[in-house]
Amino acid sequence: MDGGIRGAAQVERSANQVACLQFLSTTDDAQTVGAISAGTGLSRPTVHAVLDDLLEAGLVSATSPAVAGPGRPARAFRFAREVGLVAGVDLGPRGARGVLHDLSGERLAYVELMGERPDVALIERAVRAVVEEASVDIERLRAVGVALPGVVEADGSLRACLAIPDLVGLPIAETLTQTLGCSVAIDNDIKLAALAEQRGGAGRGYEDVVYLQIGTRLSVSIVLNGVIRQGRHRMAGELGAQRKMRWTRNAKRGQLVWTSRPTGEAVLKAAAAGDPDARAEIEDFCAQIAERIATVLLVVDPEVLVVRGGPAADSDVLIGALEAAVDKELLIPERPPFVASALGREAVVLGAAGNAFDRFSSDIYCVHGYPSPWTPITHDVERTTSEIGS
Repeated sequence: MDGGIRGAAQVERSANQVACLQFLSTTDDAQTVGAISAGTGLSRPTVHAVLDDLLEAGLVSATSPAVAGPGRPARAFRFAREVGLVAGVDLGPRGARGVLHDLSGERLAYVELMGERPDVALIERAVRAVVEEASVDIERLRAVGVALPGVVEADGSLRACLAIPDLVGLPIAETLTQTLGCSVAIDNDIKLAALAEQRGGAGRGYEDVVYLQIGTRLSVSIVLNGVIRQGRHRMAGELGAQRKMRWTRNAKRGQLVWTSRPTGEAVLKAAAAGDPDARAEIEDFCAQIAERIATVLLVVDPEVLVVRGGPAADSDVLIGALEAAVDKELLIPERPPFVASALGREAVVLGAAGNAFDRFSSDIYCVHGYPSPWTPITHDVERTTSEIGS
């Protein structure tokens, strides 16, 4: 009985801490106890007790605001969002991207280290580079999320990877934890992109999302009930693991080959501009992949299909052709809406950072149950570079 009472009290205490911290996270201005009480609906004594806990944890700082008139000014409190850092790294065969966020999810820096050998050392260099770019102390780093191509085991190791085979079987998470001195979460790059789109991108507001990436190769990932669908062997969505599986007639070892233009990006751009040959190639491409996409949609029956195929400005022609091709494969008219990716090339690295917040929330905030800041994480997205082929 006593244990149950203590447990219930701890749950209530954690909920109150979350409520106060969330209220403070919505503003940069310091807030008085009265304002926090009014904003959270908690009593002033409860707010005082919670603030004592948060002060001890270093999550809030106290100030004495200047006020007009007689009397002692009330202390005010602000979310000390700068005391902790969370990084995300997207490692691919051509290099790495890194992003850094404070505890509120605000982006502090973004870097690209392209043309370098993709190994574990490059992940660490990307983290150190983004911390240096932000001019902050790396000792404040509390967690790192990493995205890798291939089949990623629950312990963060790669079981299979055609893109970076030298990393297969290495204790990547363990190595990075030791060298960076913080918790490390690793998952598949396309799955993390799907998660980011579902949490704060084109799939926001939907629980069941299928994500289709059309880059140098085609990839599919699934989010069900707001959670990445991994499967028993973490193979969910790995359609390329099927023998003799080819998305298109001219694909070579899983790599897409284009004919009307040198790259997929160029084909899509030309098609969006009205070039008949490029449009014809996009339509033929969509007709070839439609059967596989229709199968996935019928098996999963998602609420939305998010397509990353290029800049949003050029995506209408691709999505229109894909919708028409998939409709021809279905006997019934019901299918989910097809929408363009909102996060583009940054979906993977933002998904990596958000996954670290999700996995290690209690360690990051020293508060149980604090929600990951997906909205600010996915808010500031750069769309200045190419999409297809990235």
